[in-house]
Amino acid sequence: MPERRYDLISLGEVMLRLSPPRYQRLRWTTSFDIHVAGAQLNVAANLARFGKRTAFLSKLPNNDLGLLARDICAAYGIDMSHVLLIDGTRMGLNFLEFSATPRPPVAIFDRRGSAASTLSADDFDWNALTQSTRIAHTDGIVPGLSDAARNAVATYLQAAKANGCLTSFDVNYREHLWTPQSARECWETLLPYVDILVTSQGVSQLVFGFDGSDEEIAQRYHEKFGCKLVAVTRREIDGILHGAWNSLACHEKEIFYGRRYEFDVIDRYGTGDVFFAGLLYGYLEKDVQFALDFGNAACALAHTLEGDVAHIRVEEVLPLLNDTIDLRVKR
Repeated sequence: MPERRYDLISLGEVMLRLSPPRYQRLRWTTSFDIHVAGAQLNVAANLARFGKRTAFLSKLPNNDLGLLARDICAAYGIDMSHVLLIDGTRMGLNFLEFSATPRPPVAIFDRRGSAASTLSADDFDWNALTQSTRIAHTDGIVPGLSDAARNAVATYLQAAKANGCLTSFDVNYREHLWTPQSARECWETLLPYVDILVTSQGVSQLVFGFDGSDEEIAQRYHEKFGCKLVAVTRREIDGILHGAWNSLACHEKEIFYGRRYEFDVIDRYGTGDVFFAGLLYGYLEKDVQFALDFGNAACALAHTLEGDVAHIRVEEVLPLLNDTIDLRVKR
C-alpha cells in the first residue's frame, strides 16, 4: 500500500463569508469583512494549523474570487492542488450579521449553483486519493448541495473504506438545503461507511428521531450504523456573548467524558469545526480521552477569535488541559 501522504483529505465547499463591520446591520452596511469559510474546509484548515498534513477536494469558479479563496486556503497550510477551477460557475456566499443580546444574529446563504454544487463521482481519482491519506473527511452538508454531490460523497466514502483509511463525518444539517426527512434518507446510506462521527442532540432528534441522553444518542449511532467513535457535542450559550462547550464519546461501546470549558464569545461560527479538528488531532496523537479534551479546549479558544478558522497552535491549547493558562499580558 502506498505511503500515506496526508493525515486528512476533506471533500466539500469553499465559501466566502461576508460580514458588516462588527454589530452593524446587513440591511444598512456599505462594506464587508471577508473570511474564507466552509465546514469541511474549516476542519482541514484547523488540522493544518495543528501541524498535520491536509488537502482539500472541491471545485471553485475560474475567476478572481475562486483564486482568492484558493490562495487563502493554501496560506492556511492546506494542499489545494486537487481543487478544480471551473469556467462559468460561481462562489458560494454566506452573509452574516453579528449581534448582541437581545438582537438575534442573521445568516443568509447564497450558494445555489455554486461551483461545489457541481461536484460529481467522476471528478477525482478516489482510489489514489484515499490510498494517500489516513483520514477521509466530509459532512452532512455536501450531499445536500445536489444529487451529483451526493453521489460524489458516497463514492468517496466507499473508496476510503475499501482502501483502509479512516472516515470521518460531521452530522451538519442546513435547513436551507433540504428537509429532515430528505437528509435522513441520504445520511442513512452514508453513515455505514463512517468510522468517526460528530453530532449533537438537537440534530440527532430532528433528523433521526433519536431521543434520550447524550450517552444514549451516541450508542444509537454505534448500534445503527456501526460507527467506531461517536462524539456528541453540547454548546451552552448564555445570551450571545458568553458560553461553554462540552462533549462525550462512545468508543467501541465505552463512554468517555470530555472536560467542560467556558469562554467569552467573539465569533462562534466555525467553532464546531475546530472541535472536530482537535478531536481528530488528539485521536491521531494519543487516545479518545485526550482527543475529547483537546477538541473541547481548542473549541473554547476558537470562540475568542474572529473568522471560521482559528489560528491557534497546539502549544496554545495544551495549557488549558493542564490548568496552566496564564492570562497576564506577555510583554
